[in-house]
Amino acid sequence: MSNGAATNSILLTFVHVITTVLGLIVTKLLSVHFSLQDYGTYSQALLVTTTVTSMSILGLTNATNFFYNRTKDEKSQRIYVATVFAIQYIVGFSCAILVFALRVPISKYFGNETLVGVLPIVALTPLFTNLIAMYQTLFVSIGKAKVIAVRNLAVSVIRLLTVIVACYVLNNIIIVLVVILCMDIAQIVYFYLLFKKYKQPISIRDCHFELVKEILAFSIPMSIYVLTNSLSRDIDKYVISAFSNTETLAIYTNAAKVLPFDLLTSSLITVLIPIMTRMINQKAYGEAKNAFKLYLRIGYVLTFIFVGGAVAVSEDLMRFLYAEKFLVGLPVFVVYLFVDMIRFANVTTILSGAGKTKILMTISVITMLCNAVFNIIGYKLWGMLGPALVTLILTLGMTIALLHFGAKEIHARIPDLFDIKEILVVGLEILATGILVHLLSNYLSGYSLPFVVRLILCYGVYMTILITLNYKRALGCYRQLNRYKG
Repeated sequence: MSNGAATNSILLTFVHVITTVLGLIVTKLLSVHFSLQDYGTYSQALLVTTTVTSMSILGLTNATNFFYNRTKDEKSQRIYVATVFAIQYIVGFSCAILVFALRVPISKYFGNETLVGVLPIVALTPLFTNLIAMYQTLFVSIGKAKVIAVRNLAVSVIRLLTVIVACYVLNNIIIVLVVILCMDIAQIVYFYLLFKKYKQPISIRDCHFELVKEILAFSIPMSIYVLTNSLSRDIDKYVISAFSNTETLAIYTNAAKVLPFDLLTSSLITVLIPIMTRMINQKAYGEAKNAFKLYLRIGYVLTFIFVGGAVAVSEDLMRFLYAEKFLVGLPVFVVYLFVDMIRFANVTTILSGAGKTKILMTISVITMLCNAVFNIIGYKLWGMLGPALVTLILTLGMTIALLHFGAKEIHARIPDLFDIKEILVVGLEILATGILVHLLSNYLSGYSLPFVVRLILCYGVYMTILITLNYKRALGCYRQLNRYKG
């Protein structure tokens, strides 16, 4: 049972916890040490790279998983994977040239001349980010999830050290972007050599360009999904940038930051993706339904619990994660906690595994168009809070749509995937305990306790109560999921 899906996901989660803590420390250091203008510039550069990354991936991460796992013939696997990588190299370098050429217009949109010198540094970041994601997919597919865990840990430690140097020695936030670029290059070399050791080298010389049409027929609809989904997540930041200044974007970026309440579920879905792809291709719909239902059960039990406590102590949590100067964004922070609460179910595993990328494309295009219209209306009506509320409503709608069509692919319905009675019981436990802890936090605020002590005490009380009530549920899910092998 040591190589079961649940055991592997626990390993990934353990490393994910460490890397997440290091990542939060990085954000804290940057938020506290640098001005809102500097942090805003950093956020704008990352926003541009996130968008270009989504534009240039072309669904090739999913294509890597789909074409590698649909056959066991190593020659066919090698040819398809080499062709997929060749497409990414061509598209990635083209996008890097485009970012460099458009650096002045992009900087004018954000109203920040400093970006002109920053964008050339990050122009190649989307290419390397995509290649790393594609390599990670391959390592999970060959049962080497531990490699990904070790890599993530090493990268997080190096990034933290870089930020410490940037803050306390060089006093320059741009150094962080330079080191990220260097680390990306090193990771590509590392993954290439390691995959060569386990399987066969991924050589562009093995690519067959006559396969491009077949690959893109699968991946283009998926790429539109990835792009529009990314734009849906980031369009609120573009709206904030258009109607306000760099400092406001800095506040909104941190308030709207995705927090790692899905630590176990994200690790679990990483391990389950190749397993469920094979189940669907083999028409083992009953097994696929059971595995997905277990994943969702772990998701709503654990994610709801973690997020519920965060909402109860949200003010102290935001002060702890960032800094006092970011508290003006607290309403946005709370709304995004609810986005985090439902995000675990917003997965594409079943539809992409079944090759139904056109459905994903349609859902995401509709969501993006709604985002584009209603984010502007929301900002005009409620200011910074408006886009956050729109994001929450549309995320819920998109999640329901994905679950509906995904359930159909494994011959099930949405109610078949959830235990409604259990959700209500867990929900009532969270609500009652959350109110109790919120009142306790307010009571303790009248004393001279440091907010960190208050946060740890109140969240600790909350988690102790909820874990005591629900650990048997989580343990049962773990044992059942561990039956599935990679």
